[in-house]
Amino acid sequence: MQATKRTVNKTTKRMSGEERKAQIVKVATDLFAKKGFKGTTTREIAKKAGISEAVIFRHFSKKEDLYDAIIDFHCSDENGEPMLIAILKEKKGREMFSTLASILIEEHQKDPSFLRLFTYSAIERHRLSEMFVRKRALELIEYLETRIRELIKEGIFKQTDPALAARAFMGMVIQYSIAQELYGLKKYFTRPNEAVVAAFVDIFFEGMRRR
Repeated sequence: MQATKRTVNKTTKRMSGEERKAQIVKVATDLFAKKGFKGTTTREIAKKAGISEAVIFRHFSKKEDLYDAIIDFHCSDENGEPMLIAILKEKKGREMFSTLASILIEEHQKDPSFLRLFTYSAIERHRLSEMFVRKRALELIEYLETRIRELIKEGIFKQTDPALAARAFMGMVIQYSIAQELYGLKKYFTRPNEAVVAAFVDIFFEGMRRR
């Protein structure tokens, strides 16, 4: 038995520092999303990850570092840049809005943990909510404002407040995901994502169209 154990230990692949960090972030996100911040301890995170608390503190010296890593894990590319904006820069007009809505809806369906986590943090007035808004949410909305402003200048959209228009579009998409994934409406209402996105973009463009 001892010989077998030694063989297993030798052949078991050890995680690299980045892999371990990503694992901790994933486990923390899942637990925070299920139990809230007040109901989750670093001891629980360590237990579920199969590590000691010391390993968590080795990667994240304070909780703010962990919250920051959670946001980056879900919203940033390998260079720390916002993933969505990098993708949207290559799109124009309706395609840009369709791409934005498609990515958000698909991501929320595939893994609603971050959507639930952000909702928890907003309700609990947790600092993660403010960190996310300052670091990524406002950045995306401001980028959308810029693109809407361009469409107004081109005469495609009517004269309106770009900030309100950007929030209106994001409101449709995010509220749909919240209703479907968190409130449970997907049990009673289902549509192909393509149809949902097409309807939202049509509604938005028809309302914004210059007449």
